[in-house]
Order: sequence, then structure tokens, then C-alpha cells
Amino acid sequence: MATKTRKIKITPEKIQEMYLRYLLTEGKQPNSVFQFTDDIGIAEAEFYNYFSSFDSIENGVWEGLLIETLEAIENDANFESFNAREKLLSFYYTHIEILKAKRSFVQLRWAGMKDVVRTPEVLKSYREHFLKFAKRIVVQGINGDEIKERAFISERYNQAFWFQLTFVVDFWVKDSSKDFDRTDAAIEKAVNFSFELLGESSLDRAIDLFKFLWQTK
Repeated sequence: MATKTRKIKITPEKIQEMYLRYLLTEGKQPNSVFQFTDDIGIAEAEFYNYFSSFDSIENGVWEGLLIETLEAIENDANFESFNAREKLLSFYYTHIEILKAKRSFVQLRWAGMKDVVRTPEVLKSYREHFLKFAKRIVVQGINGDEIKERAFISERYNQAFWFQLTFVVDFWVKDSSKDFDRTDAAIEKAVNFSFELLGESSLDRAIDLFKFLWQTK
């Protein structure tokens, strides 16, 4: 079959846009890169100038959503005056607003991803950017006495926040309330709980109990 005549200038952004249109229309990825490129009117080899696979396109979509969120909050004149808890709240509220523009995509592709043992390939860059942000939140929280520094544990706090992020996105994906009001409430409760847990709290008592049980085993 002859390749269709190209009618538009092909850019990475245009390929991404046309891929998302196909994904949301058909409810699945194209059967092959050949089929997809033939449909949009470019040579298969040209696709590989920009992407290695369909998953790499989706990785870029997720990464873009996270980067857009970080840029939005950092451009807020008040953001730097926030404490660690307020910065995390600001991130979540802003991220949900950013995700709304691609809610159909998130709903379609999120199902099942958060429960897998290893981070899906399409979320690798998304997770990496968030972990770096969360690390800064942890450092500020420790310096501001909002979070307690604990040997061997503090360095993993940002990973705990990653699981919190997956909870927030999953809750929002399933939320049918008006203006996603329940998601806003869930964000506030989740962030408050995490800071109470990571501060001077029952976590220390749980650690002490674990140490005692281990030493007397």
C-alpha cells in the first residue's frame, strides 16, 4: 500500500497529538507503528526520528503533565513563602487542574498502572520528576521541623510521597463529584496525615516497638 500523501508538517508534538486522538478514539494503541504512520501519512522511519515506541510517546505525555505542574507552581509569586506542607498541597491541587485537560487519556491509561510492583515504563520520567520535587519538600520539611529526620528512613520519604501521588491520581480518576470536590478533600486529608505521620508521631512509637520486638526475638 502506498503511503498517504502528507497534508501537514510532522513534528513530535503533532505525532503525539495524532497518537492521542487514535488512542482515545479506538480505546487502544495502534496495532503497529507501520499502521499508525501509514494512517497519518508519514514513513515509518520518520516516526523513529522522534519516538522509539508508542510507550515512549505516552512517557512524554505523562512527563509533560508533571513538568507543566512544576512550572505552574514555581511561577506562583507566593509559592516560595509556603512551608513544606503548603507546597505539597499546592502541587496536588495544581496537578489535578493540569490533568483535567487530558482526563480522558488519564482515565483510559491509569487503570491498573498504580498497582503494579514496578513503575510502568510510561510513568518512569513522570515518577523521576516527582521524586526530585518531593525530595526538596522533605528537605524543607526537615529544616522547618515539619518532618522528623530518621536514620535510614528519611532518605525514602520522597518515595512515600510517590505512593501518595498515585493515591491522589487514582482517587481523582474515580471521582464523580461536582468539580471533583471529594478529590480536594482527599488531598487535604492525605497531606495532613502524611505530615503528622512523618513528624513527631505514632511512627516513632511504631519504630520503637519494631526495634524492641526485633531485639527480643
